[in-house]
Amino acid sequence: MSDQGQVRAKREAAARARRLAAHFSSDEDRAQALAFADDLDREANALESETPPAAVGPVRTQIQMQVQQGPPAKDGDGSEP
Repeated sequence: MSDQGQVRAKREAAARARRLAAHFSSDEDRAQALAFADDLDREANALESETPPAAVGPVRTQIQMQVQQGPPAKDGDGSEP
């Protein structure tokens, strides 16, 4: 798994831990789940700081143009060629 994939997985796991923590009835369990989520975010931040910007990939821009054609051109006398 790439570093970016690991970062995303850790962020998603942290978000999931926070969502689950809201459903725990025990304050201790809730605190542990939130602490676990914070740890995952710290790990993701550390991975992001280690990943060089070039590893993210180049930004590519594509420009697309559509040309509309008008009616056929006419000769100087008004007739079509």
